[in-house]
Parts: sequence; structure tokens; C-alpha cells
Amino acid sequence: MNRIKRWKYWLESYLGSELLIEEKELIDEAVEDVFGYHAVQICPFNVNFLEKSRINNQYKLSFFYDQSYIGQKEDDRFIVSPQVLPIESQSVDLIILIHILETVEDPHLFLREVERILIPEGKLIICGFNPLGLWAINRFFKRSLLPSPVSNWVSLPRLKDWCKLLGFEIFAGRFLAYYPAINSRVWLKRLSWFNKFGPRWWPMAGGVYCISATKRNVGIKLRDPRLWRTPKFSKKAAPSVVAKPKPQSFLLKND
Repeated sequence: MNRIKRWKYWLESYLGSELLIEEKELIDEAVEDVFGYHAVQICPFNVNFLEKSRINNQYKLSFFYDQSYIGQKEDDRFIVSPQVLPIESQSVDLIILIHILETVEDPHLFLREVERILIPEGKLIICGFNPLGLWAINRFFKRSLLPSPVSNWVSLPRLKDWCKLLGFEIFAGRFLAYYPAINSRVWLKRLSWFNKFGPRWWPMAGGVYCISATKRNVGIKLRDPRLWRTPKFSKKAAPSVVAKPKPQSFLLKND
């Protein structure tokens, strides 16, 4: 089964649709107060996470495309390469990454590309599966309900190190989906109370994490104004310079 079909079946399942609702509500709240000229979302499926954004110029990117989507008007994504994004450097005000780091071959290299196109003080929102959460137990089952292998998931501590290295400052974060990864509407309703007590009882066990970060550019550091004075030299006489005698030639002059 290819990646497109995995995500398609995932969104149609009870588990995927429940998570999609949680992520959509969280991101709608996060982008509501972000202003600028250009906003980009990169997502493996066709869902508009920029619906509540106040930025006029909005673009949806993806890395793979299904032939069955050709000709559908509701699918307005641009298919691009994850190695080099076709966007000018420092031109985007807001970037949203939804389950992208677990789908690319080199997530650290891709984050460098994201940092390149984001303006200074631009906003970055990342949602990804948590390899240290409750959903990671599915790695021990032969038939996983999740659209991406657990081995491809990026842990939150590693993501924090990458953000710090690239100059991103994380200012908000939250875990989602504290219930088990089961594809049953009845059991998901019965275990919905997990989301209420999960942040208190097992805060790191959420199946998905979402973080918000700002790109910080370190500029020139100015000296203290008190040190801007011209240095004063001592009035003492400078030591005299004694010229060294020229070395005598070892050649004898002819008489």
C-alpha cells in the first residue's frame, strides 16, 4: 500500500478522523493571531489548516499526489520536492507542518529548508506523532492502524535540539490523543475521558505533539555606550627608538 492510500484510509477511519478534529481545533486557535503576507501549509493530505488564518496569500504544498485526485476542484495543492522548496528565501510569514517530518527521508535537512524560506520572527507550527507516547505501542503489532511507521517518527527532545540549532525558539506546545490507538467509535467514546486526565496523569504519553516556534535571528551586538569613548593614552614620553646599525658587507671593495 502506497503512502497516499495509507493517509486516505487513515482519514476515513474513526481514529484518524478523531485526531484530525483535535489537530484542526488546536491549529485554528494558534494561527488566529498570526499576521503577515504569506502562509504555507505542508501536509500529506488535502485538509485546509489555514482556514482561520488572517493571512490572505495561502498556499498548500504536498510531496506526493494520487492519480484519482486529478481533475478535482477541491484539491488545490502544489506538488513539490522535499529536498528544495520552490519558494524564495525569507519570504513566508507562517509555515504549518502536519505529519511531514515522519514522511521525508531527511527531516533535519527539510527543517533547514523551512528555516531558509521563513522570515525573521516568522512562525512555525509542527504536528507529529510521538514515538514516546501511547500510540507507539502499535510497533509491536503486525498490522498497524497508523499511516506512518513508528521508526520514522521524530521524538520531541530531538526536535527541540534541531529547533535550537536552527535558531527557532519554541514558545508553546501541547500533547494530543491520550487514548489508545484503536479504530472503534464505541471505544473511542468510552475512553474520551483520557484526554481530560491525561495531561495530569501521563503528560508525555500523548500520541501526537504540536509545537509553535518563532524564528530568531541573532544580529550584531553593540557595545555598552559607556565604552564608546576614545581611549586616552598616557602622557609619558614614548620610548626612543634606536636605529640598528647596518650590517657590514662581507665583500671587499676594489681599490
